Amino acid sequence: MRHQGLARISGFPYLRINRFLASFGPELDSPAQINTWLQQLARLDAQARRPELSNLAGSGRAIMAAPLNARLDECRTRLVADLLHQPGQLRHLRKVASVPDDYRIAWRVAGLYPLSAPLVLQGVRRWHDEARNTFGQPLDQLAVTGQLTRWSALPAPEEALAHIDSAHTLTRDALGIPRLAPERLAQLFARYAPVWEIDVVDANDVIGTPVWDGGPGFDTTTATQYQLPSYTRFGDEVLLQLNYVIWFKARPGEDIYAGRFDGLTWRVTLGSDLQPLLYDSIHNCGCYHSFFPTASLQLRTDLPETGFEPPLVPQTAPPGPLVVRLEHQRHFIQRVYPREDADPGHPLVVSDYASLLALPGAKGHHSFFGNHGLVAGSERPERFILWPMGIRSPGAMRQWGRHAVAFVGRRHFDDPDLIPSLFKRVPGP
Repeated sequence: MRHQGLARISGFPYLRINRFLASFGPELDSPAQINTWLQQLARLDAQARRPELSNLAGSGRAIMAAPLNARLDECRTRLVADLLHQPGQLRHLRKVASVPDDYRIAWRVAGLYPLSAPLVLQGVRRWHDEARNTFGQPLDQLAVTGQLTRWSALPAPEEALAHIDSAHTLTRDALGIPRLAPERLAQLFARYAPVWEIDVVDANDVIGTPVWDGGPGFDTTTATQYQLPSYTRFGDEVLLQLNYVIWFKARPGEDIYAGRFDGLTWRVTLGSDLQPLLYDSIHNCGCYHSFFPTASLQLRTDLPETGFEPPLVPQTAPPGPLVVRLEHQRHFIQRVYPREDADPGHPLVVSDYASLLALPGAKGHHSFFGNHGLVAGSERPERFILWPMGIRSPGAMRQWGRHAVAFVGRRHFDDPDLIPSLFKRVPGP
């Protein structure tokens, strides 16, 4: 199974691309920037091929993944070096280096989108109203059906985190992308990791671990928090983002949104000072996108009034460290509040998100994500109603990089222009 979160580039099989790097294509204006951009595309290809070859080696093919990876790395290095001396090919690459849209235009045409979208938007607004009502209740008056239970990753010692605030030491490459050593990045993940507080009624509310058992499966005996860094753009700045991903066995219920597997992604966008600028969250289907801006941001006042799904901003972000409170069954966020006690709850195992792309099984390794980045078996009945919005299998869990996050209009979770399209900085004194 090919990596579904990084796009291949026609004519350049040794490179891959994501939306963030694609945004630089038309802007490159120096040899240093072009070289850095190419090296980043090559890095993504290497990143994608590791799980692909690992999965292929376990599928009965007579290959040795490690030696083949080494040969591919050497070949890729030579091809990139050669490409740097071909101006015509470079111009062509910059034109074709893009990521396919996750919205299917033909489906919107067939589903009479101009007529169906306003009806869907009414449903979105009802959910927004429900969420605002929930966030308007005092924390101690939120309904608890089961037992409030916490999970968190073990924090790093404060002395190990002391130096990460000195943003003036942050190095950047020719594209302005922050470059951090792995141990420093791990320290940032540890500092800003949320405490998950969940109203647990049954095993479907327990954070667990995706596994491979002849197909996508789930283990509720081990709680895992998956982490991956990403980058976005805000004006002339490139900002680091920290993504924290958890999974549940299911979203139970009798409605059209219920089904096997569920999960949540919590994202922290750091400013150039490595302090939180914005928090946002989606369910791992891409639905229920919610924003929690800090005092440094405010929602734009010039957002479109028609044909546009407004962003949900149910509250501003309090000072951290933060507790993220989830309701049972639907796993909606009910509140984000400061952690004021020392109770960490149950420990979370921290794992690289890439481990989901090569899960060990009885017959080799397999990606948790199938075709189009979808988790097989996580389909929801809502797909039979919402397909005219152009999103493939609405409600199904999917791989990072494949999240369309608005039914009306177009919006991707990994769009590098997402933040400035919705927010602006609060003017300083």
